[in-house]
Amino acid sequence: MTPRRQVTFRGGGFAPRRRRFAALAAFALLCGVWELAGRQGWISPIFLPRPGAILAALAALAGSGALTIHLRDSLFRIAAGWSLGTIAGFAAGLAIGLFSLARSAGIPFVSALFPIPKIALLPLMILWFGIGEGSKVATIALGVFFPTVVSVYAAVDAVPRNMIRMAQSFGVPPVAIRAEVVLPGAWP
Repeated sequence: MTPRRQVTFRGGGFAPRRRRFAALAAFALLCGVWELAGRQGWISPIFLPRPGAILAALAALAGSGALTIHLRDSLFRIAAGWSLGTIAGFAAGLAIGLFSLARSAGIPFVSALFPIPKIALLPLMILWFGIGEGSKVATIALGVFFPTVVSVYAAVDAVPRNMIRMAQSFGVPPVAIRAEVVLPGAWP
């Protein structure tokens, strides 16, 4: 009888190993090919400007001070739209999660409107709010509103019902149950 020998594990080739600079090298290669294709005329600068041209335009905007102005305006729009969408979405999601009438009326609307790309509604926003800041803020708010509604009413639904029933059995008023059991239970 021959002695048993240890068989080496050959599955190590499939174990992922971290390559520190692979992503950076791939990005640099992509930018290099892109720059070369732009310089050779293979890609029209109208459709896809070269990385060098983009960096030059960025430097010109930063040097003139226009970049700071545009960045400030964009951050204002994002903050205003996110705030409005979050507040409205939180209120609607809480109502849908807590009240049967709001759930019956709200879920069909949310289910129908949530899949629509919000940027597709931009022409309507321009008609309703004009070409200025209102339509931009409203588009951002609408983009934030629906995911917030869905997250909040799902979180309210995820609160363990035995906690609510226990509070009811101790005679806790419904307003206190919402404030002391449902809201803290929905935060995670």
